[in-house]
Amino acid sequence: MADEIERRVAAHARRHGLLPSGWRVLAMVSGGPDSMCLLGLLARIHRPELVGVLSVDHGLRPESAGEADLVRRTSALMGIDCEIVRPEIASGAGLPARARDARLRAGRDAARRGRYARIATGHTADDQAETVLFRLARGTGRSGAMGIAPRRDAMVRPLLTASRAETRAWCRAHGMPFVDDPSNDDRRHTRSRIRHGLLPALGEVHPEATRHVAAFADILRDEQEILDGSVDAAWRRCAAGPGLDVAALGAERGALARLLVRRLLARSGLGGEALASAAVTRVLGLRGRESCDLPGGRAAIDDGRLIAWPAAPAPLAAPLEVPGAVVFGGVRITAESGPAPEPGPERVGVHAAGPLLVRAVAPGDRLPLAGGGRQRVGRLLAADGVSPRGRGGVPVVAREDRVIWVAGHRAAPDLLAEPGTPSTILAMERT
Repeated sequence: MADEIERRVAAHARRHGLLPSGWRVLAMVSGGPDSMCLLGLLARIHRPELVGVLSVDHGLRPESAGEADLVRRTSALMGIDCEIVRPEIASGAGLPARARDARLRAGRDAARRGRYARIATGHTADDQAETVLFRLARGTGRSGAMGIAPRRDAMVRPLLTASRAETRAWCRAHGMPFVDDPSNDDRRHTRSRIRHGLLPALGEVHPEATRHVAAFADILRDEQEILDGSVDAAWRRCAAGPGLDVAALGAERGALARLLVRRLLARSGLGGEALASAAVTRVLGLRGRESCDLPGGRAAIDDGRLIAWPAAPAPLAAPLEVPGAVVFGGVRITAESGPAPEPGPERVGVHAAGPLLVRAVAPGDRLPLAGGGRQRVGRLLAADGVSPRGRGGVPVVAREDRVIWVAGHRAAPDLLAEPGTPSTILAMERT
């Protein structure tokens, strides 16, 4: 079995151009059986002198320092350079994702320092199957069901054709030491529940279920190379600046339209659940000048084009005393008592005592209309030519849930004070 894994991994690397001859490769090695197998195989199918090792010790478990030292000692015995980094990661929500991001940053930084052209990780066929099943459960299309790419930029995954059982067997057959990370069994994490619940259940349906799910992702990736030509042609028909022409998009067949929207979202910097089928369907349902929130971003129809963008951190809401001042993004909002001025976009007098709140536009915000009824603030900003992407930076002065003034645009007409009468004067200036 051990020699078969080596042949299979080497063929996978050749097929996807993972390890070009003469290129330096940095192996991300934690000490587990998958990454230790990766280290051993790279030394055999590439060349030891072209391989370096990075071990990231997150310091989240007492044993982690010893595991990093095991990687260092094993690398030294193989004549391979090893670097250990220890990033600071605060405890709290989203710890696995933040630890993963820290590893990736450390890998890219080490690759730049050591002039490595490739960064190899120990993702296996089991990781591939877990990823595909998670995305299918969440809702996805073809691109999501393709799972983990064998290569993305400098990141390569040589072990996607080997199972966890096989990497373990390879290490034992070649005397490669490894450790087991108990956090991989923590069922509070979604991936662990798939690993220890769903995959074993599928294994009872068919003993090769994990391998078949991983192979399914590989088949989709092969077929995507054919589909890409059709999507490229449709993109040329529908592209309009940074977005897609809505009329042209509507003329495309449903399957192509979904693929075009998914490509638009990905090119706009969105990923993860923003590319899931539910999010794509929501975007395809936009009409007129509508917009919608997406995980990590937003999409909108603006001037006949469908556009999308990642969410930027909104300026923090802040209380506004009277008298007082607040800086919101690039705008300074002031409040003082005095005779009401003639109302204008950047200065109004209102009947509204403090304390007030300066914040971003919120879903459901509306302003009364002078002739009756109410208007959504988003529609007001659209009519004033503010793009959907720029609306998060427009300051709103409010009291509780009542919008008093959309700075630079309009105040609530029923709260406007007659010029010269006592009022709270609200003003804005660019900083």
